[in-house]
Amino acid sequence: MNNELVYVLHTRQYRESSQLVDLFSREVGRLRVVARGVRAASRSKKGSGLVPLQPFQPLFASWQGKSDLKTLTGHDSAASVLMLQGKALYIGFYINELLTRLMPEYIPHQDFFDQYARLLTLLGHGADPEPELRVFELRLLDEMGYGINFHVDQDDGSGLASDADYLFHPGEGFSRLGKRAGQPVKDIFSGADLLAIAGHQFSSPAVRQSAKRLMRRALALHLGAKPLYSRALFAEVLSGSSNKP
Repeated sequence: MNNELVYVLHTRQYRESSQLVDLFSREVGRLRVVARGVRAASRSKKGSGLVPLQPFQPLFASWQGKSDLKTLTGHDSAASVLMLQGKALYIGFYINELLTRLMPEYIPHQDFFDQYARLLTLLGHGADPEPELRVFELRLLDEMGYGINFHVDQDDGSGLASDADYLFHPGEGFSRLGKRAGQPVKDIFSGADLLAIAGHQFSSPAVRQSAKRLMRRALALHLGAKPLYSRALFAEVLSGSSNKP
């Protein structure tokens, strides 16, 4: 592939002089490449002409190879590297980790790629990212085929009512709570909040809190037992769960 628009999701050292790089391509989807010799070239200022890559970097990249692990053959900057700071940096690491862990390789998601780029732009310009972040999480579940059905009660097929409370069953849907007791509070949501989330209406603090809680429960099913590194990293910097995505 030649001159494909990509973002760098994650990098790590590979052997003595190279990097393993996870990329998100608009045309190809997520893929992993080897950037050979970039660390040695950076130290000596000679060699391949490539330089070490870093997350959030938009590039026009080229690669080749017949296996799933491709070899990066060249890249040019597509725009300035976004210099994220504070909470924006944490959110950037968070969304990159979600993509790296959950998105299958080599499946194009062009509209979702554009949404990812839009969210990064918001993070880079200091705008309120939370509404776009929740839409991003919802869309990621949709793209993987695990979208949340906000339209019906899974018990009887009726529509969700704004004046009722619902129990969330991760991977399944919602059922009306009624008078049943003993259910974990983290799994209970008001119908009004769920309808607002479905309509991407996040102006209310209560809706934002419900959306954050819902996304954590929904994504945890697919992330498994391994904790998110980005969440642990942020916990070392800021105290209080209210600041986390």
